[in-house]
Amino acid sequence: MADFFDYLNWRGDLSFSASPFNDVDALIFCQLSYANFDGLIPDSFDKSISLHHLVRKFREDKDFKKRSYLGLVINAKTIDLLFRVGESERFANVRLCGYKNVYSRELSEQFCAITVSFGNRLFVVFRGTDDTIVGWKEDFNLAFDEAVPAQKDAVAYLEKLKASFGNSAFSLGGHSKGGNLAIYSAAHFSNPSEIEVVYNFDGPGFIQNDLQKECFLRIKPKVKSFYPDFSIVGMLFHHFEKFEVVKNSEKFLMQHDPFAWQILGGHFEIQKKLNKGSIFFYKTFNSWFEKLSVQKRAEFVETLFSALESSEVKDFSSFAENGFRNFIKTIRAFDENDSVIKKSVWDTARKFLKEAGATFMSQDFNPSLQLKHKKETPES
Repeated sequence: MADFFDYLNWRGDLSFSASPFNDVDALIFCQLSYANFDGLIPDSFDKSISLHHLVRKFREDKDFKKRSYLGLVINAKTIDLLFRVGESERFANVRLCGYKNVYSRELSEQFCAITVSFGNRLFVVFRGTDDTIVGWKEDFNLAFDEAVPAQKDAVAYLEKLKASFGNSAFSLGGHSKGGNLAIYSAAHFSNPSEIEVVYNFDGPGFIQNDLQKECFLRIKPKVKSFYPDFSIVGMLFHHFEKFEVVKNSEKFLMQHDPFAWQILGGHFEIQKKLNKGSIFFYKTFNSWFEKLSVQKRAEFVETLFSALESSEVKDFSSFAENGFRNFIKTIRAFDENDSVIKKSVWDTARKFLKEAGATFMSQDFNPSLQLKHKKETPES
């Protein structure tokens, strides 16, 4: 089974003029965006740095060890990938600019964007959810907020890009929440005709009614969505019907990690169907979710993350260091909640389990009726 490193062995010595930018290149840039480039990539669009020079600065930085640790959620091989691409003929001369990284516990926002340029092409990358509790809370806030802060920042980022580069055509994409940000920002961008491709790599979706709005429909033909065969994150909420399913070397939730996505030449290895467990989760979660009021959704998320934040750690790595103690703090914080709210949260959780049981027993859940790429929708 081949991964990013095999791809670099096959294509690493070929320039983009010799072998055009492809889906795998897009995912590589999306994965690299998880690295900590604070202070290394220019924050303006007027100045840029080559990927080769960036790697050298990254290696020589006095905080190299701290920068290299990506937490429990992001694969540690991301740093190895960064070093490999920085030394390759294909990627070394790529330029990076417009680095924006926002973390706000008060606003429940985690956002990062980078613009990549090579030749006359531009590719905007939105980082997915990282190791921070705030980042995960913002993902959950998608369940009830009309637009979370990262989505608004993504739109503003594209407008700033337009002001700097004029009417230049560009593509954009992201993995996980980054895929959601790419679709959302493209839909709300003032001049979508400038957009060539929108890459969504296993990103959570949208409320069904949103996808029927004109702003989403006008960018629909430009969206390329890819999901691993056992997708969980990508099966949250609703999506456009056209997508492809990528073969994977991992099991269950670990398939979300792009290092497990299988590559053949300059393309992903594609299969016809999603795993039946992924379809089961899609039907169960969305059926449960759509029966909840907006107030119930917000109450559930706020209570859950208030309890997590009671441990006073900002990421899951720190939480795990004193796992038992932090777990006890979280349970106590939840137990101290108002009895009405606590009962509401438990009722919400029970409804999900009940929905899961009903879906499993229902004739509507037929494992043989699995999704087919580019033909059936998650609503099918």
